[in-house]
Amino acid sequence: MLYLKIGGGLLLAVCGVLAGCYGAGRLKTRLNFYEQYIRFLTQAASVIGYTAADVPTLFESIHGVPLMEPLLQLAVQRMEAGESFSEAWQAAVRRYVPHKSDRQLLCSFGETFGTDNCSGELAKLSLHRDTALRQQSDLWQDYKTKCKLYRLVGLFGGTLTAVLLL
Repeated sequence: MLYLKIGGGLLLAVCGVLAGCYGAGRLKTRLNFYEQYIRFLTQAASVIGYTAADVPTLFESIHGVPLMEPLLQLAVQRMEAGESFSEAWQAAVRRYVPHKSDRQLLCSFGETFGTDNCSGELAKLSLHRDTALRQQSDLWQDYKTKCKLYRLVGLFGGTLTAVLLL
């Protein structure tokens, strides 16, 4: 009987640690998303600078950003269905970007992109890239501090629950 209680207590502590790791993993996923968004902006600036392609062609030519590709594909599909870029982009962002501040950042990109000449678009992309880099830097600082915190709180929460139930 005692072994069952000890085993159950250990399982509760492990579940607490796993919950903490889940919270840290969500932060890491957001950090990876920002990295890929910045890569997307850099690739878009290169494509615009060399080819002056329209938005659907631009989106189809961008590769190597797996977290952004479903969003780009949905935006292209909606534009082909007759929606404007801004509407298609915002609908895709609402569907694929879960965090509110990330959605706001990407929606602000969609409001201004595709409305200027090549040099204006390159300037806007540079501005959005700088903003995303600042956000990524802030998120990196949060990740460094909160990652350990989430894990420790999960461990202590699981252990405390186990002790209270035993």
